[in-house]
Amino acid sequence: MNRKRVILWMTVAVGIILLMMTTVLLGALPPWPVWLFFAISHSFFCAVVWHTKPHSGPYVKPMEDP
Repeated sequence: MNRKRVILWMTVAVGIILLMMTTVLLGALPPWPVWLFFAISHSFFCAVVWHTKPHSGPYVKPMEDP
């Protein structure tokens, strides 16, 4: 997992969806409170993704009868 790539593409995807939804529903760009809440929630998302550790290795089948 490339953390920078995940953060970048999620930012792009959510930004496009936000812009599309507000321009279709409101007919204009989003007002400033929408941008503010987007920035706050996206900052939390970035912090969570940045602090996750990648998977340590391949999956190991558990023992059937320990």
